[in-house]
Amino acid sequence: MMLIGHRGCKYPGYNQNTIRAFEKVTSEGVPAIEFDVQLSSDKELVVVHNLDLEEVSTGKGEVSSTDSVTLKSLFAGDPAQGEDRIPFLDEVFDFFASCAEDTRPSIHMELKGNNTGKQAGELFNKYVAAGKLNISDLLVSSFNWEELKALRKVCPEAKIALLDGAIRRNLLLDKTGPEAEKYFAELFAYGNEDYMLPRFPALAENLVLLDKICEDQDIHSLLKQELKDCLDGRYYTDELLDTATAMNATSVNLWYRTIVPEFIEKAHARNLAVFVYTANQPEEWEALAKAGVDGIFTDFYAEAADTLTDYKI
Repeated sequence: MMLIGHRGCKYPGYNQNTIRAFEKVTSEGVPAIEFDVQLSSDKELVVVHNLDLEEVSTGKGEVSSTDSVTLKSLFAGDPAQGEDRIPFLDEVFDFFASCAEDTRPSIHMELKGNNTGKQAGELFNKYVAAGKLNISDLLVSSFNWEELKALRKVCPEAKIALLDGAIRRNLLLDKTGPEAEKYFAELFAYGNEDYMLPRFPALAENLVLLDKICEDQDIHSLLKQELKDCLDGRYYTDELLDTATAMNATSVNLWYRTIVPEFIEKAHARNLAVFVYTANQPEEWEALAKAGVDGIFTDFYAEAADTLTDYKI
């Protein structure tokens, strides 16, 4: 089983999705590092997770509406944790290229923004052609599977992973109509984005919030059912596995709170690995290891590695 440093790490004194965070977990022997890629307004590939800069940096506005000059002037995360500039994808690839090949962490790159697949694949190809990185170093994931197809057109040998487990905004709006959208920001984590999660791990907590904010009974019923479907793992279907197989994916990357051993077994029967995001508690790591997952994304690699010494990480 593999542990993946989620956006590097979330240790005290470190900001996520920064070179310094990547350096820290690499020094601890992390086998893989995950990070997120978006496009700036002037089409530069930048490593930042949330679409809204104010949530993850000293900036404001959406990443896609901000030019690269402005992005380079911002600090990632909280400057009190360290004055780390937001890195661009070439800087991140340079970091991995600087690592000794025998100890280089695997690159788990999530295509977070639209229209990132082709451009990110072309940039990676340059590093492979120059002998700085190997095609085997890279695993690319995305909730937007069309971006994975776009990357594969220019980088056909790249390993890919289908991300799932989140509530897809467009599909939910198809069910509820646009009138429900005003509730999303408060009801869901990442409620202003295309891929959202229930705000709380337990259905009951989410329903208390839903009761508080939504008086429209028709919309309430539809949102309640969507929360239940998500938390019950009903997005994990044979159709998902069929799609992953048809796309020649290496893995399916799923929300750890909703995965069950039966689906892990079904994925393994299709020769698909199962990676889960993002678990940060010792009891969660142990339960997931016992369930048979192949990888865990975590903000706290060192502690997880110590906890799971008996699981051949």
